[in-house]
Amino acid sequence: MAGVWAQAGTGDGRAYLVSYMAIAQALGFLLQPTTAMGDDLANGTVATRMLWPMSLVKYYVSQWLGHVIVPSLISGCLILMAWHIAWSGSVQMGRIPVFLVSLLLGVIIGIEFDFIFSMLIVRVENETWFANAIRWSLVAIFNGSVIPFVILPESWQGVLRWQPFASMANIPIDLLVSSGFSLSSLAIQLIWVVVFTLVCVPLYRATWKRITVLGG
Repeated sequence: MAGVWAQAGTGDGRAYLVSYMAIAQALGFLLQPTTAMGDDLANGTVATRMLWPMSLVKYYVSQWLGHVIVPSLISGCLILMAWHIAWSGSVQMGRIPVFLVSLLLGVIIGIEFDFIFSMLIVRVENETWFANAIRWSLVAIFNGSVIPFVILPESWQGVLRWQPFASMANIPIDLLVSSGFSLSSLAIQLIWVVVFTLVCVPLYRATWKRITVLGG
């Protein structure tokens, strides 16, 4: 931690780092969306979900929202309150609308990745718990919620911002706490939304028969 603090330098650099980490902790539940689809596919209970009067996508998204909204509000408010008191932290209110749009895009990307990952596990018949452990670790590292990109070399930052996991955490938080704003950040997120949609939809259709067999 001392090394990270020293890497941030002084003044604005440390203020950015503290603000970034406070926001990352406050939004923790929203920065790595994980639905129950993977577990349901593994144990076959997805069959009962098909009997519900809504699509599987709506069901799992609604279930995830129900599980994270209250914890996010409680823990998020407490963390931000402590940050404001201890560090006199604040954000520019004018950026909140753009931040919310970016956060929504990040959540969509995260859910799409979760669906793709869950269906790939079914197709390769891998152990769900083992694959999920690797997935959670990789996403946590590469989305910027654990290791802020700002402490990395600039050449690394440019590359990491283009990978999909950065769109889940680094880009939304950076839009809120940085001193500048770039439309390219939102453009990156939109690109990954489109790419994941193009992958997710046909993969879902191709996996449908196998999902039915697992459930029955």
